[in-house]
Amino acid sequence: MKKTIAIKEYAKILKKYMKAFSLEAIDIAYLAKSVKRTVSSVLEEKGSLELETLEAIAGIFGLRYFEFGNPAHPLPASTALPDATKARIEYRKKEGPAKETSYSASDINERITQVLSSYEVGEQFLAEEIANTILKKHEENYTVSEIIDRFKKTFKNNIEKTDQKDVTRKGRGPKPVFYRLVSVIKN
Repeated sequence: MKKTIAIKEYAKILKKYMKAFSLEAIDIAYLAKSVKRTVSSVLEEKGSLELETLEAIAGIFGLRYFEFGNPAHPLPASTALPDATKARIEYRKKEGPAKETSYSASDINERITQVLSSYEVGEQFLAEEIANTILKKHEENYTVSEIIDRFKKTFKNNIEKTDQKDVTRKGRGPKPVFYRLVSVIKN
């Protein structure tokens, strides 16, 4: 099966689920702990996903990746959805459609400052943790690369990269590196 056929089929299924439960790409990204850009590229039939992300998206609906990817598999009942998904559906009903916003360097700097102001000097963290906290608290989605870029530029006197890697991380690719707060960041 060609990649383009598979991505078209997957996008069609994902759109069907999103429509049925009134969810948007940002909601799928939030629940799957991914980024909106990845979900949007799949919906536009341009991108691809790793198996871990396929499983995470299926898990939003209480399914496994092979169940979700089967066009004949019935939609789960709303009552059978995981609690986090039910909460996100309620959130989307209350908030209405997501609003697209572009962010400047000062926006991301402000959000990083807000998160890091709760850390103690010497405390270690992953850039991904900072991105996830910003997404959870402020509904703003930044990539890990954008966070690391800010660490190197704006926060170079407050944060240092350690030699310690997150060895608990499974999967391919390099293991994420921990960063350490070296001076107080005031909000």
